[in-house]
Amino acid sequence: MKTVMVTQEQFEGVQTLLKTQTRETILNKHTEAKAKGITKFWGIAGLNDLSNEQMALLLYNPDLVTVEPSLEDHLRTAYIGAKSRDFADGLVMAATLYGIDPEIFEGLVEWVPEDEQEPAVDPEQA
Repeated sequence: MKTVMVTQEQFEGVQTLLKTQTRETILNKHTEAKAKGITKFWGIAGLNDLSNEQMALLLYNPDLVTVEPSLEDHLRTAYIGAKSRDFADGLVMAATLYGIDPEIFEGLVEWVPEDEQEPAVDPEQA
């Protein structure tokens, strides 16, 4: 069987719809909007970009759906692997520009104070 990939926002958006509508109703509305060429049907970010197949799998076979890591997950991973404090600070600034709370980085790594060019050290390994 084929699996599809969706964003975290799309996955959560479908879960939000399921709180007020049935699977059948959601899929019918989605399919109808796509057939009519309506590109801004759903008011939840990312749902209008889902194909009919993606929507059907999210509704009826979520085990066949892979959810992409969120931007926050990618930023945390990059921060942990940062080779310099300057690069890590840049990631914090980028997160702030995207409206992400910079506190997501707190406690992820411990920086070696003697040399700013030292790689990040995992607190658990210290």
